Amino acid sequence: MSFVVIGESLIDDVEREHTRTTHPGGSPLNVAVGLARLDREVTLVTRIGDDDAGTLISDFLHESGVNLYPGSVDSHPTSTAYAQLDQHGNATYTFDLLSNYPPPAMDLIESAPRLVHIGSIGAHLEPGATVLRSWLESFNGHCTVSYDPNVRMSLMGPHEKLIAEVDELMPFVDVVKASLDDMNAMLGPTTLEESAQYFLERGAQLVVITRRAEGLNLITPEADIHVPASKVPVVDTVGAGDSLMAALIDGLARMSVLGDEDGEALRSISRQGLASLGSYAAAAAGITVGHPGSHLPTREELAKSTDLYSPDSGF
Repeated sequence: MSFVVIGESLIDDVEREHTRTTHPGGSPLNVAVGLARLDREVTLVTRIGDDDAGTLISDFLHESGVNLYPGSVDSHPTSTAYAQLDQHGNATYTFDLLSNYPPPAMDLIESAPRLVHIGSIGAHLEPGATVLRSWLESFNGHCTVSYDPNVRMSLMGPHEKLIAEVDELMPFVDVVKASLDDMNAMLGPTTLEESAQYFLERGAQLVVITRRAEGLNLITPEADIHVPASKVPVVDTVGAGDSLMAALIDGLARMSVLGDEDGEALRSISRQGLASLGSYAAAAAGITVGHPGSHLPTREELAKSTDLYSPDSGF
């Protein structure tokens, strides 16, 4: 297993300008699909029902090249997220879901992945969150772990509970991607610098803070780089953060900094390397916001969007 993603899969029921569409979604599912479209081998540990919605999701994963971990299908209904888009394409969500995941097999360490990605509802809603932590314990010290809180306070709150859970997760986590909106929801009014420091103090070696149209900052214990957002017309923002996350993981793999047990490779990425990594991730998000729904770019689309894909780029 080259990459493992753990977390929720669901059906997105999206309402925009008096039209309604349904399609597979969930932040972890999107990240897994994004990695597969960037030609990475990826396995998704998730939960879907043995119903029509679950079949839609499993077929979508298969077509996208994502491996569904055994035991991810059960007899309960597939979860649903109801999204309403405003005139700027920003989404507001309500949920009807069950969080639970198959446990790790005993022999997994022999084939530990390069990276495990966790986050969103799957990392914080029980009983799935406890199972997710058992996966982290199984892989502890054997691979890099990335985390995107993707905060949904209606499901993850109250604040004290969420912060306590983050504190429990952080000893396993090497890379964090969070929006400044996430951090304001979790901590109350905060700054970019305070948000990054929050995770660095808890052991993260690379923190990426996104700020919508203002771009993103990539922060290590040794550097802080700002990268502007791609200047593209925005159709909607659904899936943009997940697209950015997938490209960020792919970029780190291209830089050969995954799997280092003490995080030295991550925290020692040069300023030029951080700038290239951020621009690559921003380009992926720029492609996504130019399409309706959670359009995750392929390797070919990214190659057309940025010369950072070139083997001669040094990235």
